[in-house]
Amino acid sequence: MVRPYVTLEDKFIPVQGMVACLLDLAQQRQLNQHKLLRGTGIFAEDLLRPEFYLSLSQLLRLLKQFHRLMPGRDAAFQLGHRLFPSPNAETSAILYSQNLTQVLRLLSCFRLQLAPLLFAYHYQHNGYSYLQLNDAVGMDEQQYQFVVELYCCLLVSASRHLLGERIPFCFEFPFPRPRHIYEYEEHLGLRLAFDRPSLTVKFAQQWLTHPLLQASQLRRKLAMQQVSKKMLKQTFIELISNYLHRHRQANLQQVSEHLNMSTATLKRRLKEHNLSFSQLQDRVNMQQAFHLLTVQGLSNEVVAEKLAFHDAPNFRRACKRWTGLTPTELKALALSK
Repeated sequence: MVRPYVTLEDKFIPVQGMVACLLDLAQQRQLNQHKLLRGTGIFAEDLLRPEFYLSLSQLLRLLKQFHRLMPGRDAAFQLGHRLFPSPNAETSAILYSQNLTQVLRLLSCFRLQLAPLLFAYHYQHNGYSYLQLNDAVGMDEQQYQFVVELYCCLLVSASRHLLGERIPFCFEFPFPRPRHIYEYEEHLGLRLAFDRPSLTVKFAQQWLTHPLLQASQLRRKLAMQQVSKKMLKQTFIELISNYLHRHRQANLQQVSEHLNMSTATLKRRLKEHNLSFSQLQDRVNMQQAFHLLTVQGLSNEVVAEKLAFHDAPNFRRACKRWTGLTPTELKALALSK
């Protein structure tokens, strides 16, 4: 039976793309390559081998070393600016897409090749699009913030490259306002909010149909012919999160049966990602609740029913446990943007 997810140790990430950009930037900042690669399981001679691929765990160790060694507070933003376009067929297919709707569709197919550390849920409501971004691998707080800075900058930079102008994104971050706020404002804009329950990017829905500068149906089709025919899967965390989104009442036993593994194995593999099943279940429910309450403006009773709670008081207590705030306080927080 084919495994429906990639593990932290599966090697599928090419040197081209993020790794090459990271090494170039490190060289420009005069970082010692030997120190940068130490402890990653990557050696200088590996970088020139066309068949060499990294695992997620190696990429995370490399990013951790890069973050530790790079001077200044702009390393993630500088790296994010360099990631698009990248010399591969997947990026070319995106570059020649008709609009951002098509881009998002392709990104959902190529996510592990192009952006393996976060995955997204896309919602639309009242003329706005919302990208709710999630940790796909189980990072610690410091590394998560670094990766968030990197990918948000990539989103701003890539969309400007595709459209020829900067989309006025609104960013909500699930961590405190950083001391290096100037870098956030310079690279991401001024529409920033911190200490929110989830990482969310909001933008006007009209941008989804805006024609892209290099749109070409022929070139996109040619690029798609060159895309790897090997279908990459989801990460383990992403797979379970998606299942919990579709089956809100699913428990540990039901998820284990769906994955054809024992509950002990499921717990052990989640632990490898620094997560427990209850933490992941709470994260999925919390993000859905926050969206339904603050974006769609639904009542506590309706949200409780949608999330399969027995009654509104139970949902209110759960919301307080997830976020430290009641549903009413969450709505007030959203209105304070």
